[in-house]
Amino acid sequence: MIEFREGDGRQRVICVHPAGGTAFCYLSLTAALPESIGVQGIQSPGINAGETPLPTIEAMAREYLKAVDPRPDESLVVCGLSYGGLIAHEMGRLLTLAGHARVSVVLLDTYGTEDPAQRAAIAPVESSEFREKLVRFNGMYPGIEDDQIDRYFRIYNHNRMTARDYEVPVSPARLVFVQATEDGDGGEDGSAVASFWERRAGGGLVVEPVGCGHWDLLESDEVPRVAELIAAELARMPAARMPAALPGAGESDAVQPGSAAQPAHPSAALEA
Repeated sequence: MIEFREGDGRQRVICVHPAGGTAFCYLSLTAALPESIGVQGIQSPGINAGETPLPTIEAMAREYLKAVDPRPDESLVVCGLSYGGLIAHEMGRLLTLAGHARVSVVLLDTYGTEDPAQRAAIAPVESSEFREKLVRFNGMYPGIEDDQIDRYFRIYNHNRMTARDYEVPVSPARLVFVQATEDGDGGEDGSAVASFWERRAGGGLVVEPVGCGHWDLLESDEVPRVAELIAAELARMPAARMPAALPGAGESDAVQPGSAAQPAHPSAALEA
């Protein structure tokens, strides 16, 4: 967990890492949200030396919720960019099933498909391709070491494979799908992706188009719009009621916290 902003304790936004594993891509969003809203980022175990990646998206969701430690008297938005939206979806599902009434899930251009061929086509990327992406997103910063690049490379591919294997279930949580409408990187059919999420939104789905590409969602003039949508979700939440114990509570310790001193790494913006 990384504390981007403490807030006043009544409203909190949990930002789940994309496939790249780091959460610093949410700094721009944090700056655009009202000061009263607490913002925390979750980083992927495995990006720091000595850490072991969690095996599945379901396991990540359970462990991350232990780290979040939600209170019944607070309003929560769980959001995730790209791959991070899959984990956010699972976290919101578990929270809502446990009785937490003040939660919404915001999917930041998160792709989903029921096509077996498309799912099977998800494969690890080669090291050369990954390094090209690091260069593209200014990830090859001065002082980065080869073993650090290797850890990012390994966790990126690990997370891609967990996305392939995750059978996205129906969730009773409310979903907000923020859909980039100007994807210049060969994006999927927007209506098909929206329909995919509609079939899994037991608590209702809102589709919010934004005028940027997938890669620019948190790096464009649309960031204030995304912040507005999240703030509106927090404002609309009903009165609190006490949730039951979260599934998996009392098991192993929470995920190891990331280091806020770690350099902001653009590989966080790499999607599954």
